[in-house]
Amino acid sequence: MAGAACPDTMGNGMDRLEAMRVFCAVVETGGFSRAAGRLGLSTSSVTKQVLALEAHFRVKLLNRTTRSMSLTDEGRRCHARALALLADMAALEGSLHDAAHLPRGSLRVDLPGIVSRLYVAPALPRFLAAYPDIALRMTAGDRLIDMVEDGVDVLVRIGALADTRLIARSVCRTRYVCCASPDFLRRHGAPQTPAQLADFTCLNFLYPQSGQLRPWRFQRDGQLETHTPRGAAAIDHVDTLIAAAVAGAGIVQQLSLSLAAELRSGALVPVLQPWQAAGPDVSVLVQHQHHRTERIRVFVDFIARLFADQRPG
Repeated sequence: MAGAACPDTMGNGMDRLEAMRVFCAVVETGGFSRAAGRLGLSTSSVTKQVLALEAHFRVKLLNRTTRSMSLTDEGRRCHARALALLADMAALEGSLHDAAHLPRGSLRVDLPGIVSRLYVAPALPRFLAAYPDIALRMTAGDRLIDMVEDGVDVLVRIGALADTRLIARSVCRTRYVCCASPDFLRRHGAPQTPAQLADFTCLNFLYPQSGQLRPWRFQRDGQLETHTPRGAAAIDHVDTLIAAAVAGAGIVQQLSLSLAAELRSGALVPVLQPWQAAGPDVSVLVQHQHHRTERIRVFVDFIARLFADQRPG
């Protein structure tokens, strides 16, 4: 336990609030070093904050050994109340910033690479100019994320949503679109049914992890069917696949989300439109206790407007 200096470090209410935030991060990540990594602090700083909190309350919050860590009964009560207190503080900050029309603070966002590259990055200067007091930290990828453990405020995902603890807002409905370049269609014509794809050069998508071909999806009169056409090439990179189609290498099927720019410019032309099948939704997810926070709300609205304006689906 810390000496006489510890109570002094806890003499300010905001210091106690910060110590509680650090303590909750230690509990949620399962360790001091992991909490330090999430918070951008040194491990010694995290340790001092927790020791100071124990000194202030005069109770032991964590049972610690070199190999394990667990909450004491007092620690469990402190963690539950600290979570509620931090959520209330976030809501208060959000409402006050909302009233002042000045959203501010750090904002951690994780979104798929295709969404960040094609939609968010081109519009990012507009968001940063409108909200100069928001410090945005954005990561792009498709890995599984635990919003609490990874400290993420806003999560954008394509496809089915498994975590029912989160608030989800659908911002875009996609379609599976078959298309080819105008030059390819002039030279070879266009298929009139999915079965006729067997007579055309097709470009397949290859799942990077499994090495399996992704089946092509079609729907007409409520009936869903899949085909895996014999392909001249199979590529595991969506951008490369689309570039090959634009160059006239063959017919491709991808989500409208990925093809929006090429379809708008005429670089690719849709085929088999009566058989287009619905694709997965693009959704924005936030935690229940944070959905009213102003900096989160304005970013979610920004994402929704992007898709509404560009009409990718």
